[in-house]
Amino acid sequence: MSKIIKRDGRIVDFDKEKITNAIFKAAKAVGGRDKELAARLADQVVKLLKERLKP
Repeated sequence: MSKIIKRDGRIVDFDKEKITNAIFKAAKAVGGRDKELAARLADQVVKLLKERLKP
């Protein structure tokens, strides 16, 4: 998974850090403070996406 299609149609490089930041931001909204946990969850998301998007 190296490229993604943005809502506006642009094709850009996939950035796992954006997934991590989104998870962390959601966690902070409900009192979370563990960015490492957000990173581990992002790793799981990437793993699941790779499994589901196998050719």
